[in-house]
Amino acid sequence: MTTTRKKLFDRGGSEQSRIAFVPSLARVNLLPASVGESIALTKVRRLLVILIALLVVAGLGLWLLQGSAIRQAQERLTLAQDENEILQAQIARLSPINQVFEQIRTQQAIVELTLAAQPRAADVIATLIDAGQTGGTPVRMSSISVEYRGIPSPGDLPNPCPNPNPFRSQVAIGCLTFTATAQDRAQVSQFLLALEADPFFIGPYVTTTTVGGDEAVSFNGTAAVSTDALVTPLSQERIAEILQAATPTDGGGA
Repeated sequence: MTTTRKKLFDRGGSEQSRIAFVPSLARVNLLPASVGESIALTKVRRLLVILIALLVVAGLGLWLLQGSAIRQAQERLTLAQDENEILQAQIARLSPINQVFEQIRTQQAIVELTLAAQPRAADVIATLIDAGQTGGTPVRMSSISVEYRGIPSPGDLPNPCPNPNPFRSQVAIGCLTFTATAQDRAQVSQFLLALEADPFFIGPYVTTTTVGGDEAVSFNGTAAVSTDALVTPLSQERIAEILQAATPTDGGGA
């Protein structure tokens, strides 16, 4: 039942209000409390089902998106593997050519190293002859012989040639012997001084001299050929390594 409030006016004109009676049906909740709880639980379940469905749909969409990216990545990987197989096949076909190239490069390095260790033999002879161009008459060479031994290894005798100065250690790559004729002994001395001043030679000296009837002097001599006579002279570090490895008993030729 419901009531409504209705405005009335009394005789004096003042406003009065009273509740008007409106007939209605009585509202009585005859259902037990468990029914209400069941209805509320049903609503909660419905909401959970809807939420789970939304999560499933979202997960499915995400899986589809990721699946597309995964497929694209797999396709790119397959293409890369195919290209790698092609490249490996090409490398296998070119392998003999690469081996030939490596052999040529190795031989080139050997040739360069061998040439660098070769003596400048013609320059050595020419320098020896030029040293005798002193005075009015040049020193005439009767014979010249050079025996090269190459670059000594650490531990080898640095200079196996005769040396008038046994206290000076130097590295030699060969021994030179010569027979010549000078106009006098002074010219022989000048010749030896010229050889001593040239970096190509180490310890030049005269072993024997013979004076002829016309006062001409025939003499024999020797000189060691230094590392400066190489096509590529040795570095100071390499020379120091050879000299440091030499034993004190290497003798006067050191």
